[in-house]
Amino acid sequence: MKTIKYLVMTLIGVFALTVSCTDDKVLVPVWETGINGEGTITGTATDFKRGDGSIVLDFDLKWISVDSKETVTKMEVFITFTEDYVDNDGNPAVADHGTKLLQTFEGGAVPANRAPVAFSLSQADVYALYNGTTYDYKDGVDGNAIDVFGSPINTGRDATNIFVAEDKFKLTWQFTASDGRVFRAWSPSVCTEFPGSNCEVAFGVVCAEEITDPGANGGVYELNLVDSFGDGWDGAFLTVTEDGVSTDYTATGTGTLHIVNVAPTAVSLTFTYTAGSFESEHSFTIKSPKGNIIASGGPAPTVGPVKLNLCNE
Repeated sequence: MKTIKYLVMTLIGVFALTVSCTDDKVLVPVWETGINGEGTITGTATDFKRGDGSIVLDFDLKWISVDSKETVTKMEVFITFTEDYVDNDGNPAVADHGTKLLQTFEGGAVPANRAPVAFSLSQADVYALYNGTTYDYKDGVDGNAIDVFGSPINTGRDATNIFVAEDKFKLTWQFTASDGRVFRAWSPSVCTEFPGSNCEVAFGVVCAEEITDPGANGGVYELNLVDSFGDGWDGAFLTVTEDGVSTDYTATGTGTLHIVNVAPTAVSLTFTYTAGSFESEHSFTIKSPKGNIIASGGPAPTVGPVKLNLCNE
């Protein structure tokens, strides 16, 4: 398993023990208090739906003081909008349309430690923030910028389909403590492995999230499970359930490509992710029989049912 990681941790522990034993006058450091947070999608909708502006996403956000020694006086929520596209050379690229302040909670609107504050977000809300945004899709710098919504680089974007499958969003946050300190960035371990805490909520635009007729094409689904450290998924696995029969798949080494043959008579097909240890090392993609990537996760994939994006199916 994580031999190197555990060895380093052991050496640190031995060093600390040695220092404490050889000099009983060493002062114990006084650590500053800290604040982190947790954002979650609470409603049934977990993504915007293409062509349906009525879909509203509901969120909860908590600020967390582990030792309960600090309080928060202001919570700020930001949204980042990016767009996948193909550049002039035929290479995949990402247009960064910027980060905007979405909402601020101050004074009495700030909840207590670990208590959630709720808010909602619609496509109209996002459009209002980014309307008029331009981007230079040619080389990524200003000079040949065009209107993101008025002259779309991705086909399918129009007055009805304001946002398309290539669009990606994430919510982030920062907290102002009672002593004036601002917490806006955290270590990867806090973001991906600390229980009850994260650093962002990601969502996108889908056409459908459920495979309603998996047997229509039959054939092969590819599960590409990757481990960035190179020693497997540490107890995590991806479950494929076909007509009520479940099979678990995991990764060994740097990763494993699993081939799942779905019967042409299949009526239902779902995917579920179960976490293990060292989640920040895990990621995956799921490819349909048509060769389209219909789902991806990680680093640190979301636990539970896997969200599918079937816009290209």
